[in-house]
Amino acid sequence: MGGEHSTTRHKKGVVYSKKTGEIVECLFCRIVRGESPANQLWYADDRCAVFIPRGPVAQLHLLVVPLEHIQNISTLNEEHRSLLEHMRKVAIEQLRVHSQYIGSAESPLVPLAPPPSHYAFNRGNLSILNPDIVSYKDEETSRDSSFDLCFHRPPYNSIDHLHLHAIQVPFRNLGNHLMFAKVFRWHASFDSVLHSLASPKAKL
Repeated sequence: MGGEHSTTRHKKGVVYSKKTGEIVECLFCRIVRGESPANQLWYADDRCAVFIPRGPVAQLHLLVVPLEHIQNISTLNEEHRSLLEHMRKVAIEQLRVHSQYIGSAESPLVPLAPPPSHYAFNRGNLSILNPDIVSYKDEETSRDSSFDLCFHRPPYNSIDHLHLHAIQVPFRNLGNHLMFAKVFRWHASFDSVLHSLASPKAKL
């Protein structure tokens, strides 16, 4: 055990090899592969997956995470544009569908919540929870004004695996609001990140 710790370093949910810097293990990589029973996937396709964070900051708070291990927004480039646009489409669709049911006093969102089985929604490549209900896919992906899509700028990102926060405001409390307040340097809106890809000199 001691030898293993001497050859690796742990940083924000990721285990790196001290010798090569390569990834040995990643919390989010395990989750998006469906290997974490505690973090059940709500949606998955061949590019990204969706699940509930350990500490949801709003009545509806999803994480959209690429299957590809990308460290953070500082490591993005123009080649990732298509992936980001796909993540945005998935985020808005999932927010639109779930906002019809989740977030009310009758259906509060809890940390590490399993996907609901009592109504239909698009699960991508995942199996339908209730075979008696036809899975609903929302083809209308226009953004609602209550939706907030954003990242945390490094070094303020919590996990060293890119993840898009898809939130329907209002926030649960003032502390949660401050974590995602647009006026602070740790907040990076989805649109600002996408725009910065077109400018190599832009600082995320």
